[in-house]
Amino acid sequence: MGTSSSLFNQAFLIVNGTNNTGILTNALTAILAAIGEDNSDVSLYEPNPFYHYHNQTSDNSQSTTLFLVDGGEDLQNIPLHPLIQPARQVDVIFAIDSSADNEFNWPNGTSLVATYQRSLNASGIANGTVFPSIPDQNTFVNLGLNTHPTFFGCNSSNMTAPSPLIVYIPNFPYSYFSNVSTFDLQYNNSERDAIVQNGYDVATMANGTKDAQWPACVGCAILTRSLERTGTDVPMTCQQCFSKYCWDGTVNSTTPQPYSPEAILAPSNAESKATKLSASVVIVLSILISTMWTVF
Repeated sequence: MGTSSSLFNQAFLIVNGTNNTGILTNALTAILAAIGEDNSDVSLYEPNPFYHYHNQTSDNSQSTTLFLVDGGEDLQNIPLHPLIQPARQVDVIFAIDSSADNEFNWPNGTSLVATYQRSLNASGIANGTVFPSIPDQNTFVNLGLNTHPTFFGCNSSNMTAPSPLIVYIPNFPYSYFSNVSTFDLQYNNSERDAIVQNGYDVATMANGTKDAQWPACVGCAILTRSLERTGTDVPMTCQQCFSKYCWDGTVNSTTPQPYSPEAILAPSNAESKATKLSASVVIVLSILISTMWTVF
């Protein structure tokens, strides 16, 4: 079951995190704060389907209403936590990361870091989940782990219990700067097509242009846990893939230079929205203000 809610609370966090002051900012802050206090910016499920279910272990069992917000507010933009529940016995997860983690709206592994840290939580929130070791965000950037697919959890013997292999596939500008903002409200057809094409290039490593062995490596990732369970020898092709794509545990936590990658294929003629972030934020905030004044 999935849910969606408004972006008012995220807009509030963005405005609240800026250094801007003035009548406009103060008015918007007041409006968004009022919405947040009234819980109008979250999804409410009533009656709570988990009311009195597992009373001794569930934090949600005592409330008649279930309050839900976007998992991204806990930095988990990739919904990994539900998939790593032990009862599911998942073998492999393809984690597509289009997060806007840095100032240029590119991912730096924050979502994986958040899920890994959550799995280490001694309280009930971890629920016995096990997640492969994940390096810090600086390491992601310094080692280029956010520029190409990376496998995490290749050596299951290093983990305390069974865990899926994580195939991390970050957004990257193969043919288009698809680091668009959540607050961009409109795209023309050429922008839409260019974003979809770049997504295809990300998933296929430019249709095998960057690595012709990539399709075979995807198959190896899918079969990894099965090979382990059955004691089957790992094919040479898979050994080559794991040597190429598995994170080897190296860490480099020094502060990296600002991460702003260049396209590696002929860039699309569609105009990139990467330079429009500030304008887009202004537009969406203006819309919020006009809408809220009408409501209030």
